[in-house]
Amino acid sequence: MTTARSRGIGIEVRNLRKNAGLRLEELAERCGWSRATLGRIESGDKIPTDTEIAIILGTLGIKGDERKRLLELAHDAHQPHWWEIGYSGFPSQLTSLLEFERSALKITDVTLGFVPGLLQTADYARAVIQNGGLPDSEVEARVSLRLGRQSILTRAKPVELHVLIDESVLNRPVGGGAVMAEQLRHLERVGRRPHVTVQVIPFSAGVHQGLNGSFLILEFQRQRPIVHLEHRRSGIFIDDSDDTFLYVEVASTLEKSALSEADSADLILSQAKAMEGQHEQDL
Repeated sequence: MTTARSRGIGIEVRNLRKNAGLRLEELAERCGWSRATLGRIESGDKIPTDTEIAIILGTLGIKGDERKRLLELAHDAHQPHWWEIGYSGFPSQLTSLLEFERSALKITDVTLGFVPGLLQTADYARAVIQNGGLPDSEVEARVSLRLGRQSILTRAKPVELHVLIDESVLNRPVGGGAVMAEQLRHLERVGRRPHVTVQVIPFSAGVHQGLNGSFLILEFQRQRPIVHLEHRRSGIFIDDSDDTFLYVEVASTLEKSALSEADSADLILSQAKAMEGQHEQDL
């Protein structure tokens, strides 16, 4: 059975192979394996043994800290339930999340603090990222990466995106009134697309289960769902069915207590106008 861990190591192996300019069959031959064996590793259907991952890394000439990191990742891939990743580097820590987003059929994003990254404007994203304490030299690269992730919404077969946003997000002028107003208008525009659903959980809903923390549910055609929890300096992937089921249930409950798409759009536009009015007063 594939897991978030096995799929993560498969993604890493595939990226290393492509960076080396090798086709699947070429690397398989150099490792002394069949194309099918390496293909199963890259797809996450097979967890490589310590020896197998060492052969791959040796064949590709991967050494030092990168070799150590990937050996540990492969070793830990046999552990069940969850997979924690540190955010100490860039962009390797995002590799798996980006690939999971690209291959997902549906993404459900329950968010409390910010507009989801897949729906952020450049100026809003910049304000969020700058607040994270990153060096100025890294900010623009992160902004570009975040905007690049949004291509899954505009490709020929876009991912289905369902966003559940706490009303407090609409009231927080991230980047200032003008930036926030444009972000809200962008949010409303993207929400008109047939494959994007934006719902606001209003203050009138009172205490709701989403207040326990933001989370992302990724659903796939043939593989079981993955839940991603992101924290300030780390993230966790959860793929055990008993655990992911709880998040799916919470999202379903929140959907029922949230405003309809039409009422959510009206509230978003109303708040955008309020932000624009406040900005004009401040000039």
